[in-house]
Amino acid sequence: MSTPMPGTYTSPPPPGFESTAVIRSVGRCVLLLILSCGVWGFAWIYHTTKEVSNKVNNPAPSPAFRTVLYFIPIANLVMWFLAWKDIEEYCKRARSEDFPMVLFYLLTLLLGFPALFTYPIIQSRMNQAHMAATNGQATNAPMKTIDWVFLIIGMLYWLALWAFIIIVIVAAAGSSTTTY
Repeated sequence: MSTPMPGTYTSPPPPGFESTAVIRSVGRCVLLLILSCGVWGFAWIYHTTKEVSNKVNNPAPSPAFRTVLYFIPIANLVMWFLAWKDIEEYCKRARSEDFPMVLFYLLTLLLGFPALFTYPIIQSRMNQAHMAATNGQATNAPMKTIDWVFLIIGMLYWLALWAFIIIVIVAAAGSSTTTY
């Protein structure tokens, strides 16, 4: 009979955390949000609900339903709050480092610019919770169809915005020239 070497034993995950979770690079998430003009956030809500909410809610909410509600003003604030609340609870249940959810939510909602810090912190804490919940077995998340769809929609928005700006500049320049 062999005994495990000291320091090599990892405790089993807490109940309800048997499935392997996926890690999303904080840098990739920020890049996807920038490239999509924030539209990729809808895919993030979908992923969060699918991967985290089912571990802290019974019954689990529908990822598609939460994502659709995220499109509706006022309801989107509730969905955003619920997503962050689920992540906070998931971090606690995974025995990982959590975050001051209500403070982060209010700062981001009221001031906006703290999102530059709160979103990456929350993604990082969720990644840590996935690693803790799976004893380090979490894998990197591949780009899914929903990621590409929202990325392309956001990039088309950027393209339309720049086309509009160029048209306005050209029209303004054309109208300012007069012939004598």
